[in-house]
Amino acid sequence: FTNHTATRLLPQAVPYQAIPYQTLLYRTLGFTILCLALLPFNLSGQTPTPTKPQQPDDVVRVNTELVQTGVMVFDKQGHFVEGLRREQFELSVDGKLQPVSFFEQVKAGSSKERAQLTSIANPAAAETVTAINDTRGRTIVFFIDDLHLSLDSLGRTRKTLAQFIDHEMGDDDRVAVASTSGDIGFLQQFTDNKSVLHAAAGRLIQHPYNVRDMTDVTTPMTEYMALTIERKDDPGVLEFYIDECLRAAYPLKYRRASCELQVKSRARLILLQAASVTLNTYAALESLMRSSAQMSGRKLVFFISDGFLLDTGPRNADPRGKLKEITDAALRGGVVIYTIDAKGLFSGQLDATNNVPFDKQNRMENAILREGPASQDALNALAGDTGGRALRNQNYFDRWVNKVLDETSNYYLLAWRPNKEEGEIVTHFKNITARVIDHPEFTVRLPKGFLRSVAAAGLKPTATVQIQAPSQPNSHQDLQQALTALYPKHEISLALSAIFLDTPDHGPVVTASVRVANDLLAYEGVEGKQVAAVDVVGVVVNDRGKQAGTFQNRLKINATASTGTGQDNSATIYNYRMPIKPGLYQVRIATRDSKNGQVGSAQQWIEIPDLSLRRLSLSSLLLGLQNVGGTKDNAAGGQVQFSTDHRFARNSHLNFMTFIYNAARGPDGKTPPNIWLQARLLRGGQVVRSTPMKSVPIASQDFVRIPFGGEIALDSIPSGPYILEIVVDDQLAKTTVSQRTKITVE
Repeated sequence: FTNHTATRLLPQAVPYQAIPYQTLLYRTLGFTILCLALLPFNLSGQTPTPTKPQQPDDVVRVNTELVQTGVMVFDKQGHFVEGLRREQFELSVDGKLQPVSFFEQVKAGSSKERAQLTSIANPAAAETVTAINDTRGRTIVFFIDDLHLSLDSLGRTRKTLAQFIDHEMGDDDRVAVASTSGDIGFLQQFTDNKSVLHAAAGRLIQHPYNVRDMTDVTTPMTEYMALTIERKDDPGVLEFYIDECLRAAYPLKYRRASCELQVKSRARLILLQAASVTLNTYAALESLMRSSAQMSGRKLVFFISDGFLLDTGPRNADPRGKLKEITDAALRGGVVIYTIDAKGLFSGQLDATNNVPFDKQNRMENAILREGPASQDALNALAGDTGGRALRNQNYFDRWVNKVLDETSNYYLLAWRPNKEEGEIVTHFKNITARVIDHPEFTVRLPKGFLRSVAAAGLKPTATVQIQAPSQPNSHQDLQQALTALYPKHEISLALSAIFLDTPDHGPVVTASVRVANDLLAYEGVEGKQVAAVDVVGVVVNDRGKQAGTFQNRLKINATASTGTGQDNSATIYNYRMPIKPGLYQVRIATRDSKNGQVGSAQQWIEIPDLSLRRLSLSSLLLGLQNVGGTKDNAAGGQVQFSTDHRFARNSHLNFMTFIYNAARGPDGKTPPNIWLQARLLRGGQVVRSTPMKSVPIASQDFVRIPFGGEIALDSIPSGPYILEIVVDDQLAKTTVSQRTKITVE
């Protein structure tokens, strides 16, 4: 591989020289990386501004509102009820029946689900071609409220995350680990890479939740005790703390009125701090749901917390308004929240894990018993209002996560047009209810409502016409927005494949290969030829969001006779090669058609092992190797190119290559390694095709880097996505390693 190569894949591959793209784009790369570090979930509650799509000169927009929601129906045994029909559902908004405009039973994570959701939101977009490397699967978020999490609860949470990632996560699932504190940082992204998720979970730390007053009083006062004092609903609690104040003041003599004022001031200060932390939690959660709305399909959010007060007293803002905003964001984003009380079983009595005050007169007993359920009220509300459930009073909840994933795998998708209301100018929360007619025994779960702003009569037309004047597109801004976008752009059909190899001269090297489909590009006449120009920019960042490398180029692509006819499968491939240190990295690329301004982007994580540790390791898998750019008489004159889109025809043979690093040798240091290798093709976690376990021939004295190439037959297997897994067994060291990559059989 050369450091920079661009190759045009045609029926007969012909290389061409890439022309440098002179621009000021990367003078602002520092700002770009800052955007990358903040892009997953903005904890301030702000939603990233979406990139404006390219518009024609005249645009006519008709504003119509269509509300859609997922509805789950369960019988008395908790099993999902299959086969219900549209006429069996009765949907009401604020008590008024609504006709259902769309109805379908769908399976979460399926391609059918995505097509149905797309057809509702944008019927024209439903016919678009699926993008390269587009995946299907469940979309899951583990939102860790680490500002309300004890050390013991954090341990159970980490165990649950590890269990899910290693044993329950599907190959096509998109998963994110997020936290209230933001400690996870750049790793707080949706991904199917298990190494990234393990690294994200590893960044979770305990934040001691110390909501305290500024006095030197040693008697602890919890938030609920402070709320009880503020509300004056249990005089015994106030009396207890007043007596403690008088006792602590001895031998000084405090007046009872002075201690009462001090206790009430403590309570108000504690509630003020508690309200601030709770609002931060709500803002982070709402921001997460609004940003995830950009992804199609249903999303499951597991909100893990030790719980907190639903209400922090009359002197603080009412949190119920924030809960309505979260419910609205959940409905619009297709999110269902399942809450988990991470503190598990608790008695409410004084022990080493809590700060329950001791009272000889038992004045605190009733308040202590009420405190546990009170801390769960917010968790119950978050789950119930978004169509989920709450798990309480269990020390082990990893199995419950798997159960929830099963019970939410099917649901009914309902959509309706809300009634027009006149004469109101304020924002209302619309309550939604649904039931199955003649089946009162069925439990129906769905988001409880949404927010809607209603304009006054005659002030808002039913249709809005917008005329957009032509403007000169800003390529700098378009590329930057595509590069830092939350999710890939697909206006240009492209694919990205980043592979790692260890070389004798440069050590670890990453090659980012970008494949741009030629047939949909905009061509124009240049010196008697039809030429398209595509700008390619990329950035490599580590797991902290810090820049490790950048690249940029302008690709000049000559049209062929069949370009633009829809029958040409030609593509242009651009390779960027850079040495890199061991670690976890994300490669991000963005492309832009310089004529029509359409953009595309892609992202991929890649892990570079530390070979200095002398552990058995593998390079990335190189698939579909072929010589490009050579001639029939001089095939060696070209370059070796690996498959970038990982798409292969049925009834073909998939060839692969990998390098084995740090294989063990005999005690004398001269005995060759004894390595065995097997290739397996998996789908849905099951092996559908495999090669026999075979010994790897050692033909070179370079035992540090042992190459192996092979192939696996794709005959007689159904089309669809698969996982190619290479398993290597070191007989001398008694160790086994594996490497995986996704492929698509067409």
